[in-house]
Amino acid sequence: MFGKELALTPIEFSILWYLCDRKGKVVSSEELFENVWKEKFLDNNKTVMAHIGRLREKMQENPKNPKFIKTVWGVGYKIE
Repeated sequence: MFGKELALTPIEFSILWYLCDRKGKVVSSEELFENVWKEKFLDNNKTVMAHIGRLREKMQENPKNPKFIKTVWGVGYKIE
């Protein structure tokens, strides 16, 4: 992955940018959704989770032990 260009959609790029801009901070799915999509988050919305999954695939991350985008269970996501 290092040194290689990633083909990201505008939404994927926005998610990655938002997380990188808050490096080390846990960001909830609700916060991500409302800041990236600019819409109100509805309970049980799996949109963020699906996009994080696709981002991890493109970054060639092991879904069971991701190196970059970490899941903080019950809270959200972060990049360290």
